[in-house]
Amino acid sequence: MTSKSSVRRWNALVLALAGVAFVWLALWAFPPGRSLTERVDRMVSDELLRITGGPAEREDLVLLGIDEASLTLPGITEEELAGSEALQAMSERFPWDRKVWAEAINRLGDAGARLIVVDLVFSNPSDPESDAALVEEIERHSDRVVLTSLFAPVGAGKEGREIFTLVEPAEAFLDAGGEVGFVNFPIDPWDGIARRARYRSTLGAENGEVLEGEPERFSLAARMVEALGGAVPDGDQELRFATTAERGGTGVYAPASLYGIFVDAIWERNYDGGRFFRDKVVVLGPTASRFQDIHPTPVGPLSGPQLHMQAAACGLAGAFVRPFGSPSWMLLAAGAVSALWASSMRRGLLALLGVIGLVCLLAAVSVLGLAMGSVRIPVAGAVVSVIAAGVAAQSYHLIRERLEKRRLRHQFRRFVSRDVADRLVDDPEEWQRVAAGGMRRVVVLFSDVRGFTERSERSDPASLVRQLNEYLTAMVGVVFRNGGTLDKFIGDAVMAHWGALESGDTATFARAALKTAREMEGELERLNREWETAGLEPLKIGIGMHVGEVIAGELGSPERIEFGVIGDAVNLASRFEGLTKHVGATVVYSAELRETAGEEGGIPLGLVRVKGRREALELFAEGDASNISRSLEAMAPGEDGVRTLDEK
Repeated sequence: MTSKSSVRRWNALVLALAGVAFVWLALWAFPPGRSLTERVDRMVSDELLRITGGPAEREDLVLLGIDEASLTLPGITEEELAGSEALQAMSERFPWDRKVWAEAINRLGDAGARLIVVDLVFSNPSDPESDAALVEEIERHSDRVVLTSLFAPVGAGKEGREIFTLVEPAEAFLDAGGEVGFVNFPIDPWDGIARRARYRSTLGAENGEVLEGEPERFSLAARMVEALGGAVPDGDQELRFATTAERGGTGVYAPASLYGIFVDAIWERNYDGGRFFRDKVVVLGPTASRFQDIHPTPVGPLSGPQLHMQAAACGLAGAFVRPFGSPSWMLLAAGAVSALWASSMRRGLLALLGVIGLVCLLAAVSVLGLAMGSVRIPVAGAVVSVIAAGVAAQSYHLIRERLEKRRLRHQFRRFVSRDVADRLVDDPEEWQRVAAGGMRRVVVLFSDVRGFTERSERSDPASLVRQLNEYLTAMVGVVFRNGGTLDKFIGDAVMAHWGALESGDTATFARAALKTAREMEGELERLNREWETAGLEPLKIGIGMHVGEVIAGELGSPERIEFGVIGDAVNLASRFEGLTKHVGATVVYSAELRETAGEEGGIPLGLVRVKGRREALELFAEGDASNISRSLEAMAPGEDGVRTLDEK
């Protein structure tokens, strides 16, 4: 037979797996949810890339930028301007005369640059003399010059997809023999960030179709990789950008002003007469903000030329971020593990620690995968799945536990005080320990209605039952108010005890029992006044109490079991209750109880031997003193000074 705990674990597991399924539907099967998850994963990987960085900045990649200084020529003297035709052209409005680029190729080529990349599209002819000068320099250094092409959008197709055309350098420059590379980078549509480089493509591929025999085009970065002896990567690759601690990616391949190569003093001082450029790839391109050639990346805004150089460095080092696995199966797998753990843990703290540990493990795997293996592991959906499974399983356990505690509390309150019941329900291990049975020092109270059997023979049964229920309700309320445990009803009798279920000071229990007996008298007086007003016959009670060792635990048979106490103290308390009618008292209790409570009141009854017990006990009573006195006079002690009373 399946145990209740196994059924509950199974139900919790099913609910947790349902939570995982819901997360899968929301974050994977539902497109907006999938998009949100991918964005979160991208944000996390971007942050990790900023922290971990990429390949070190290469010394053989140099950027000469068209910056504000090159556009304004600050500090250039009239003599320097008159001695350089290129500087004179640069002092004019941009775009400059193409003789500037001819002179730049001339200087860098003669200095021994391995590759000169001009990141400008010379698509249209200009001044024939200037174009001829540029063609001449391209031809002279044809094996070391790369010009720029562009896949430019020209409109939208039938399905709204952008259509591209290839914009190339003018025919004269193409015929001069240099290489050409396109400048396009894929941009992620959801946030406009450039994370990937496209090293090869075709016009057909840009337009979403593959045309047989169409020539393959290389990017500027691919041309740099070729020139430096690397293998050109295939397709799109996610870049692992290099960074600096101070400026992120912006500080890598920082541009030097282009105009400096035309100033002899700067050429000699900064570039060692051109020897600095020997065997290096030199990129000439726009870096001033007015060109708006700035692209957001995971490591900060980069100019177009910087982006090409980062792509070239990553291509040479193979520093690419590779996706690992499907977010879908990771979500399901991590959620299933969380569901198994959380459903098997009844203790919420252990379940919480397990879920936190699993989330930390996923985070660690994500960090280590990107930092050490350049692998991007998507864990956002998996983290949500883990949390959802843990919450679902523990919510089930919590609800079941609360319902079970409510049921147990209701059952316990039927025979124990509310505070004791609450404590037992909240600490079931303590209940199991106590219920297993053991010796306990307790205070026992018996209360009984006088003459109830005789009265039941002459009273209306329905009316008597209502009166008795009203009486028992009031007496039980007194017991519970004073922290006692209701052991049982014995017909019209009430049995209660202190110390069997709860731990505490016996003196405190003794005082609580005495207080209970006195409050029972007060409650009965109130009820009798109400009953007399209603024309009902009043009730009289007797109360007996004792303190001593008993066996406390669950008693009964497989068919019926209840918590109870048995032992000499129980029997004596019952005998003392029976003595109350013989001594004219309402309450009779032992001297041991009186001493334990630390009280000095009560009317001494002397030594009394009760039926079935040889040893005499010193007893005390409470009630009408004159009645007690007259009863004691009529029952003189024997020769040994002990009163022997038959309580029948």
